[in-house]
Amino acid sequence: MCAIALTGLSAIYQTIQPQRALSLNPFNSRASIALLANGLTGTDPLSQLPALDKVAQDAIRHAPIHALAYGLLGEIRLGQGERQTADALFDVALSLSRTEANSLQRTLVRAIEDGDHAAAMEKLDIFFRRWPTHFSSFAPAIPQLLRTPDGYETVLSTLAAEPPWRSQLLGFLDRDPGSIDLAYRLQLDLNSNVGETRPREIGSTLSSLLRNKRYDQAYRLFLLTLNERDRTHYGYVFNGGFDLEPSGRPFDWALASQPGVNVSREARDTGDGEDFRLKLRFLGKPVKQINVGQSIYLPAGHYRLAVNIDASDLKIPKGLNFNLHCIDPRRDVVRINILPGSYRDETLQTEFTLPDSTCRMFRLAMGTDLIAESFRYRYSGTLDIANVSIRRTGP
Repeated sequence: MCAIALTGLSAIYQTIQPQRALSLNPFNSRASIALLANGLTGTDPLSQLPALDKVAQDAIRHAPIHALAYGLLGEIRLGQGERQTADALFDVALSLSRTEANSLQRTLVRAIEDGDHAAAMEKLDIFFRRWPTHFSSFAPAIPQLLRTPDGYETVLSTLAAEPPWRSQLLGFLDRDPGSIDLAYRLQLDLNSNVGETRPREIGSTLSSLLRNKRYDQAYRLFLLTLNERDRTHYGYVFNGGFDLEPSGRPFDWALASQPGVNVSREARDTGDGEDFRLKLRFLGKPVKQINVGQSIYLPAGHYRLAVNIDASDLKIPKGLNFNLHCIDPRRDVVRINILPGSYRDETLQTEFTLPDSTCRMFRLAMGTDLIAESFRYRYSGTLDIANVSIRRTGP
């Protein structure tokens, strides 16, 4: 039986006593539907099919435009082994109401079995729009469609039209390790010919690729989906001057305030336009960690890490630093220690070498050496970060 649609019907009509209602009014279509739904979801539905068949036919005779009655009769005939008759009844139900759930599910299965990808996608689109709360029940049909050339093109053209469930579907693929290759390919195709991409959607797929240690694919997807504006801020450190609002994607800045330190982007008028800085205001509390960081992809080679900063009355009793570490395997690579005090336009830099490609994925982040939060170590003052960069200095 078609469990989702019939179980839903049974729940909807559970307050009805169908036998009593029909004895009082044989034309009560609502009671007929309740009797059919209860019978088809009961403990032994096959034994009840002949009796239910008569109830369904009576319901159709009394209400010939009731799509659900045709769908339930189709379900009964399918249980009796009459596949062709059942299919015809499902089609009749959908001709009366294109959203009739039971018939939609049955004809969806038929379309997938027959390789009719366009019909399957059309029915899935109706499902996702009409019953979004049941999305996860039908979404597993999508990878099956995507793994055939014709099915892939059908799904791609549907997603390109931006249906309301597009992000939900891509998120479903992102969460399934067996479908992440499909999400990767779809993101490339969906964002190859548009001026503005969808960073949140792309970010979900990037995060999934990183979780599954597919670092090369993740970085390639990030690069190939940068729009024209993003490309002007590309570097080993993306958006190193904080000119762009962080997009939420890996390989872009992740910035957040927390107790003890306020983190914000601020603009300065230089006369030639706005110059953005990242401002950290320390609030006189211990600070164990700082939520400023970015994923970095680096091949083997020689590099220079540089930070351009201003400080005002900066007190950092347990230090403050930018550190670069390898994600897999976890190991520290290099750090730059921030100076306390007050100063302007200070550039701190250090060089480092990655001798081989055993690690490609890194994390550039700010931190302190505070182990246990204690008010003996209060951080205060402000730090303005004008630019963070990693530049290649040699092969």
